[in-house]
Amino acid sequence: MTDTDEESAPTGVRSLLRGLEILIAVNENPPATITRLVTLTGLPKATVIRLLATLKSAGYLQQNSDTGAYEPLPQVRRLASAMMIENPFLTEARQRLNAFGLQVGWPSDLLMAEPDAMVTAASNRDTAPIHLRRFEQRRFPILDSAAGLAFLAALPQEERLEIVNRHCAMMDEGGDVRQTVDATLRAVAEVGRHGFSMHDYNAPMAGTRAVGVAVVSQDRPVGALVLIILKGAVTDGQLHQQYLPALQDCAAGLGDAYHLHRGAQMPFPDA
Repeated sequence: MTDTDEESAPTGVRSLLRGLEILIAVNENPPATITRLVTLTGLPKATVIRLLATLKSAGYLQQNSDTGAYEPLPQVRRLASAMMIENPFLTEARQRLNAFGLQVGWPSDLLMAEPDAMVTAASNRDTAPIHLRRFEQRRFPILDSAAGLAFLAALPQEERLEIVNRHCAMMDEGGDVRQTVDATLRAVAEVGRHGFSMHDYNAPMAGTRAVGVAVVSQDRPVGALVLIILKGAVTDGQLHQQYLPALQDCAAGLGDAYHLHRGAQMPFPDA
């Protein structure tokens, strides 16, 4: 529907279209603060606040009590349930992850890259011998996660810089964007030198550490494989000698499977 069509549509239809626009923006642009949503959608702040309240009361969104940002709830996935056909790439990915979990003991997640986030597409949390609680979210910031940093480090320099600049500009509204960009690029460069990323979390339990490597298909990064460990239970020697080689081998196999099944052409069902 064009802008002219929207303007001539009944008020209820316009509200529906704007509500869907907000829902898409929240889903694709974490952390979805009110200020950021106003910038992304071009809607008046009062309209954004009203639509967020409606979507929250209907069970599609929740507001993070710590950050104030809005996050999608599982109800959102029901809107696309008819599209959630089984993806042959993810079928093979789960098989590979299950075998990998039995090999190393610790759980792992496969995250695929979307324009503004890394999204959990498959996991072996239910089959890995060591059971750790799942993260509450399925979407992780591309600049502030093990998966995102591993993915960025594998991108061509020009594309990496464009993504970092865009995300830093959205995150640091009114702040020193250049300083944030430089710090992020240094972190990504360090990941590139080491060949893997690490990110520590205090949730879902204290001491959780994610170790990530890029999943590359035909010389193109498409996502990241993340091993979830407890940092106090794994030594540096174990990580480098035992777990990282296995993680890299599994990621390489996933990249081959992605190319074989053309994973990018199919929607991702629940992990």
